[in-house]
Amino acid sequence: MSTSGTHRRWRWVCVVGLVLAVVLSGCGRKHDRDSDGGVNIDAGPNIDVGPDIDVGPDIDLGPDINVGPDEEAGSPSPVHVPEPTTSAFDTTEEAFRSVEVGSCLPVYMTGYGNEWSHSEPPAPVSCGSSYGGLFQVTHVGSSSGECGTGTGHTWWSYSGASGETTICLERVWVPRYCVLAESDGNGGVSSLGTSTAVDCDADSVPQPYDTVLVVSAVYAAPANASTDHCVQSEYDANPYWSLLVNEDSTLVCFTTPG
Repeated sequence: MSTSGTHRRWRWVCVVGLVLAVVLSGCGRKHDRDSDGGVNIDAGPNIDVGPDIDVGPDIDLGPDINVGPDEEAGSPSPVHVPEPTTSAFDTTEEAFRSVEVGSCLPVYMTGYGNEWSHSEPPAPVSCGSSYGGLFQVTHVGSSSGECGTGTGHTWWSYSGASGETTICLERVWVPRYCVLAESDGNGGVSSLGTSTAVDCDADSVPQPYDTVLVVSAVYAAPANASTDHCVQSEYDANPYWSLLVNEDSTLVCFTTPG
């Protein structure tokens, strides 16, 4: 074999080897690309951030709180308004407590036990009125022990939620009205119902009363006043009975109606 032929064969071997190297290198670069044509980027090795951190046991916040049904968005929560507490207002007690000392009330006792002509104090009237039953208020307190004593004095009490209210009264004697009385069985009178009033023509009266008397006159009591001062004239044959009231300054005369 000649030397020149040998050199040509090595040159071809070298050329073929170079071509194969270029081809293989191109294939390697092609496989390094993504399917979308981009280049794969190696982010490097995984980073170890250390062991898991234990934040402690779960905290029990208590049972779930039921806040009621869902409210419509934007609407205010309802406000609970408690029902007002009411108590019955005692109008009778208020009427007793509102009575003014010095005023005069057109009231009287009916003769049936401790019954008065009104269930509560009526509106006051003039103390110069001709009402058959008329009393002047001398005191308003809580006990009959605070009231005056003597003929024509009495009291009217009411027990309410706040306790007892007592009106102290003194009779205003007016002529020509009638009162209840008890007879003594001998044509006389044993007692007078000084707090009562009655129709002068009444056909029946409550027990223990059995007689009706009319107030014939009311005088400023003279010295040594007695029933004799009630006689109208020397010809007056009517029977009379009398009372000294207002600390004996007033003489009240009674007789039978007719």
